[in-house]
This record gives sequence, C-alpha cells and structure tokens, in this order.
Amino acid sequence: MDFSVTPLTPELGAEIRGLDLRKPLDDTTMARVRRIWLDHVIVLFPEQDIDDDQQIAFSRQIGALEMINMAALQVPGKPEVYRATNLDQDDNFMPIDHPVMQTNRDNQKWHTDSSFKHVPATASLLHARIVPEAGGETEFANLAAAYDALDDATKEQIDDLIVVHNFFWSRKGVDAIAFTEEEKAAIPPVRHPLARVHPETGRKVIYIGSHAEKIEGMGWEESRALIDRLNEHATQPRFTYRHNWCVGDMIWWDNRAALHRGLAYDATGQKRRLHRTTVAGTGPTL
Repeated sequence: MDFSVTPLTPELGAEIRGLDLRKPLDDTTMARVRRIWLDHVIVLFPEQDIDDDQQIAFSRQIGALEMINMAALQVPGKPEVYRATNLDQDDNFMPIDHPVMQTNRDNQKWHTDSSFKHVPATASLLHARIVPEAGGETEFANLAAAYDALDDATKEQIDDLIVVHNFFWSRKGVDAIAFTEEEKAAIPPVRHPLARVHPETGRKVIYIGSHAEKIEGMGWEESRALIDRLNEHATQPRFTYRHNWCVGDMIWWDNRAALHRGLAYDATGQKRRLHRTTVAGTGPTL
C-alpha cells in the first residue's frame, strides 16, 4: 500500500496519510509502518473514521491487548477500550467530583501507560471521537532522545539504578474512591531500570514519569530530586510534541520510549471523548 510520511518535529513523531485503518494492513505495509513508529516514537494517522471494533482489530495487528483494570473507565462490553472522557455513557457531563474526573486530572501529569505493571505496556493508540473547542491537547516526550542528550556523568550515575513505579503514588486522589480492593491488589509497586534498554531499537531511555516514586538504594530526598531533575530534562521543548486533536485523529505511541500527558480544558462546559487501546508488553524489564 502507498502512503506518505511527514515528520512532526526534528526529534519526535511522524504523520502517515493514505492508509485506511478500517481495513487490516497487509504484512509488508504493517512492517513498514512499525519501522516508522519505532524510528519516530509516535505516529499520527489523521482522518480515521473507525469504530471500537476496528480500533481493536488494528491494535491487535501490533500485539496482544491489555484489558482496562478500572471498570468505570471501560467501554461497556469492550474491556480492551479505555474511555478518556469527561462524559458518562450517554455523553452527558459527569459531575466535577466524579472519581473519573479526578483520574482525568491526574492524567495531566507526564506518565507512560502501565509503567506501574510488572510487564509494562508496549504501545497505546488513542482515537479522537469528540474534542473540545479549546484545550485538551496531548503532549508527548521522546525519552530516548532525552537519554542521548544527558551528560556522561549523569548517564554513568543512572545506568545501573532501579526505580520503583507505583500507581497509587501518582494517583493518590483516586485511591480510596475509584478502585475496589481487588483492583488495588492487581497493581502493587514494581521495579524497573531507570535507564531502560528498548527491546526493539536497543536505545536507552530514561524510564520515568509520574508513576516513578523512588530509586532503590537512595534516601528519599536524593531520590526525588534525581527523578524530578530527569523528568524536567526529558520534557523540555526540544524533546516534545503537542497535538491539537481533530475528530478522527489516531495517534499510536511507544510506551517504552515516550512520556505523554493530557492538557487541561473546560471539563464542565466542553465535551471530550477519546478511545484508547493498549498493546501489552512482551516481558518484564528486569
């Protein structure tokens, strides 16, 4: 299949036009697209008029899918699909104190999906269904480019460190109100390399984000200072891309090499609904 590729920034992202994701991609095309994704960390497919089943099918061409752990965030009958939204199942506004609204606010922190799992996610795919008139953009950061730009002393310092990722560190406000005890038990703190080697590209990345709570073998203040410094370094403008959503946009990003966050918008007056599928990881990082 023929398609065009346009870089989004010098460090991050590519836009692909000419493919219809309602239909399966042949093996050759899929291999080409996957190579572009690995090289650019995120891929944008504009103007994709797809439904949940078609999104699931395309995502499964990449790999097996994670099921959404929190029932309140699933599309009914489709646990593969996460609803990133301020709307209830009838597309009416949720009250500002609804637990899902707190989850949305917490998603405005830089993070990588499922880094709080023993086997973290490979990829995520987010498709825009309803977008606000202003705000609600999503930003991405290239963790491989950020690692490459570190000075040698910092690389030597972090290359053998272990960082603990904890969902309930970054989502404190959701803990008691949004999760059942069974859902909480399913996501205990986990250990990952701070300088993670990408399993497909071989590049090192700074594996951090808001789920990163502490570094093993360090005091709390020293640990938090290093994590905060690395997060700040990785999210400076040179490594980032901000996407202003249009209905039909699909973005596929590499959770092993990217941070992302949603930006604020008028969640009580502007409707926003995007559907995400998550490709499961293939093995532990340690």
